[in-house]
Amino acid sequence: MINQAIKVFVAVVEEKSFTKAAQQLHMTQPAVSSYIKQLETELNITLVERSTRGIRMNPAGDIYYHHAKEMIALEMRMHQLILDLQEETKGPIKIGASYTYGEYILPSMLASLVEKYPGVVPEVQISNSAAIMNGIRSATLDIGIIEDEILNAKVNMTRLLKDEMHVVGNKGFTNRPTRQSLEEATWLIREEGSGTRNYQEQVFINLKIQPRTITLSSTQAIKNAVASGMGISLLSKHTIQHELETGLLKRINYDNTSLERHFYLLTPDVRFHSTSTLAMLDVFNSIAIEHHEVSQQFLS
Repeated sequence: MINQAIKVFVAVVEEKSFTKAAQQLHMTQPAVSSYIKQLETELNITLVERSTRGIRMNPAGDIYYHHAKEMIALEMRMHQLILDLQEETKGPIKIGASYTYGEYILPSMLASLVEKYPGVVPEVQISNSAAIMNGIRSATLDIGIIEDEILNAKVNMTRLLKDEMHVVGNKGFTNRPTRQSLEEATWLIREEGSGTRNYQEQVFINLKIQPRTITLSSTQAIKNAVASGMGISLLSKHTIQHELETGLLKRINYDNTSLERHFYLLTPDVRFHSTSTLAMLDVFNSIAIEHHEVSQQFLS
C-alpha cells in the first residue's frame, strides 16, 4: 500500500494549500503538516516552500511529486488488475484524447462502450498531444489518442483514423486566395505541444509562407475568432461541420491542396492491461485503420 504521507503530499501540491488538502482528505491541518514534515525529515530535504502567499514546490518537491503520482497510479492499476481476475469487465479506464478527437468523436464511442459494459467507468482527460504522450509513457493513462506520430520505445502506437484538414475563414474572406493573400492573413493557431499546431506549421513550410500568427489554446476559441474576422485557421473537418452548415465559417481552397493527417492510438508498454482497457481497444479496433494489439500476460 502507498504510504499515507505520499498521498498527503500529492494533495497538498495539487490543492496548493495545507488547509484545502486537509479538507479534501478529511483530516486536520496539523495532521497534514505532520505528514509533510515526516517526509521532509526522512528525505532530509525541504519539498515545499512555505510563505504567507501559500506554498510552491522547489526542484526536490517537483521530482518527488512526479514519482509519487506514478506510484499512486501504479497502485490503482495493480488493484484493478487483481479485481479483473474475477473475469468481469468493469472498473475505471483513463483515456487521454486530443481536443479534436476527445470533444467531437470520442463521446459516441464511449456511449457504445458503456452500453455494452455498464460497469466500465471512463475517465477522460482532454489535452494536447505532448501531455497525452507523457501520460502514456508514465502509464498514468491507459489509452491515448493524439494527432502526432511520436515514436517512443515505451509506447505502443498505431494509426487510428484518417482526418481531413481544412483552411477556414469567415464569409468575408476571399474565395480565390493566392499564396500572397494567405501569407498576409493572420492565422489562428493552437498552443505548443498541440498536434494541430505541429501540422499547421508544416503546412506553412509546404506553402512557403511565414504569416503572422495568434495563439489560442482552444479549438472553440479559434472558431469564434475566425468567425469574427480576426483571421483564418486550419482545422479538422470534425470540428467545423456545424459552422460550415450555418455559414459562420467557410472553406478556403488553395491550388487544390489536399490536407490530411492521422489520429494515432496509444497504449503504454506494460505487462498487464485491465479488462476495461481491452474492451475499449475492441471498440477502437472495430473502426481503426490498423489493428492495435497489446501483449497481455496472465498468471498461471
